[in-house]
Amino acid sequence: MNLFGQKNILIIFYQSIKYIKLKMNLLINLLPIKKGGGQQVASNFIMQLSRYDDINPYFIVTENTYIHKKLTELNFKNISVVKDSLIARLVFQVFFFKKYIRNSEVELIYTMFGPGIHYKNIKSVTGCAYSNIFYPEIDFWNGYSFIKKIKLKLIDKYRLYSTLKSSAIVFENESMLYRANKLFNFPLQNTKLILPSISEYPKGEISIEFNQRLISIEMRNFNILMLTGWHKNKNIEIIPQVLYELKKRGVNDIKFIITVSKSEKESIELLRNAKTLGVEDNLIFFGTVKPFEVQYLFDKINAVILLSLLESFSNNIIEAWYFNKPLFISNKEWSKSICKEAAIYVDRDDSSDIAEAIINYRNNEELRHVNANNSKDILKKYPSPKEKVDLQIQFLKEILNA
Repeated sequence: MNLFGQKNILIIFYQSIKYIKLKMNLLINLLPIKKGGGQQVASNFIMQLSRYDDINPYFIVTENTYIHKKLTELNFKNISVVKDSLIARLVFQVFFFKKYIRNSEVELIYTMFGPGIHYKNIKSVTGCAYSNIFYPEIDFWNGYSFIKKIKLKLIDKYRLYSTLKSSAIVFENESMLYRANKLFNFPLQNTKLILPSISEYPKGEISIEFNQRLISIEMRNFNILMLTGWHKNKNIEIIPQVLYELKKRGVNDIKFIITVSKSEKESIELLRNAKTLGVEDNLIFFGTVKPFEVQYLFDKINAVILLSLLESFSNNIIEAWYFNKPLFISNKEWSKSICKEAAIYVDRDDSSDIAEAIINYRNNEELRHVNANNSKDILKKYPSPKEKVDLQIQFLKEILNA
């Protein structure tokens, strides 16, 4: 072989080595994502991964979860499955994780949501949605038993420790981002605000049973949706009192549509309170809603209400904007950080204030017009699912190369 041929071989070999080095071995920790809205976020991320030729993904996932099944459907390799138990997870992290890291030559660990996992000399990025750990002044677990409170606060301490141990943190809420720096001196340059993406609402055939539930919502009323499950943070308990305040003001055509089952013990208690106040007919326990059913439910409602004490973010917010419905929301630092001028703020603990805000919105045409325009404007700042993943990947690369 002549010198020219040898030179070409060397160039090709060098370019191949360079290409291999440019492939990032990325470990994606999906263990904490077992249910809830995080599943859709994680699903979108893994479906977009095939667009990136410079990423070699590895996955850790909880067995038999939606995400586990999705990874299998998409024919991903390098999937490590851990049984859905605390003991199984501890055994994996203590006895197998070190070997797994060495064998896969992982360069960066990305935990999308939940407590991050870390390994010496390997950078880690954690997505944080635990709002209460960044608002220590708020008694988030108020109302729980003493023993339960201790357990939950210990979990919070672990979550905070695990999050702050990360090389970088991704937030959905600007207020939490700045609090991480102010309260815990976490470097701002190692944080990133990535807004939730606008969900794609796939068309699907609704069941006869779901259609019957939709029919129960009468369009002649002003229907306010609480798209939530039972959790003390959501403050569903105040709704009968809000309806009573409306009734005292002569407003009887407002109904609250709550997406919980009427057979749950909390629902039974809520209905009992509503009957005491004479407003039981203004409550509809709608039951759970699948993602593709959301758009049909929004066709039947006039407004959305979110009375949480704390949230990192909530799909309720972006769905209200997307479907052009007014959003009544708790007047709190976290909500103002997210919604700016695109919401109607209420005192979540004052049923009279909530009732007055609803009445004022209905009677004030200018307010309705301004709110609708503000909602359209703020929605433009939110990324598509594809754009959000691009932002995530870009930040991961920045941290790896920093």
